[in-house]
Amino acid sequence: MVVYKITNTKDGKVYVGYSHNDNPNNFGTGKYIKRAVRDLGADSFEREVIDYFDDSALEEVLQNVERWIKAYQSDNPKYGYNERAEDCLPQKRRLTKKLQVLITPQDEEVLSSILIRKSMENGTKPISISKYVRQLIKLHIVKETSNEHIIDRIKIES
Repeated sequence: MVVYKITNTKDGKVYVGYSHNDNPNNFGTGKYIKRAVRDLGADSFEREVIDYFDDSALEEVLQNVERWIKAYQSDNPKYGYNERAEDCLPQKRRLTKKLQVLITPQDEEVLSSILIRKSMENGTKPISISKYVRQLIKLHIVKETSNEHIIDRIKIES
C-alpha cells in the first residue's frame, strides 16, 4: 500500500490519499479533489508517493494518512482538498428523512421531551432531533478516530 500526495501546481493545495497499488493516474476519491481535477485538468496536479507499507494493517495505513493530512493541513479548505469529518456527515435534510424512517412517532415524542428537559435544565434553547443526532455522530467519530481508541481496538483484535 502507498500513501500519496496530490499537489495543485498553481496554488499549492494538497490532497492526501492511499491506495493498494501505485497507480499514477489515481488522483483520489474525495469529492473536492475530484472536482478540482475536473475543473483544472490533471495537468495542473503532481502526484508523489510519500509513504510505502508492506502488508500493513489498514488501520496502520489510515493512522499514517491522518498524520499526513494533519501535517499538510489538507483538511482545511485553505490548504487542501481532503474532507473534514463534518463534511462526511449526512446533511440535515437527508438525516431528517432517514430519521423519519427509523424513529417511530412514540420514540420521537420521548426524545423530544428529553431534549426539552435537558434544555430547561441547562437554560438553553431546545435543539432539533436531527441536530442532536448529528452531534452524537460527531462525538462518535472523534471517539472512534482518537489514537487511544485505535490502539485499544488493535490490542483487542490482536
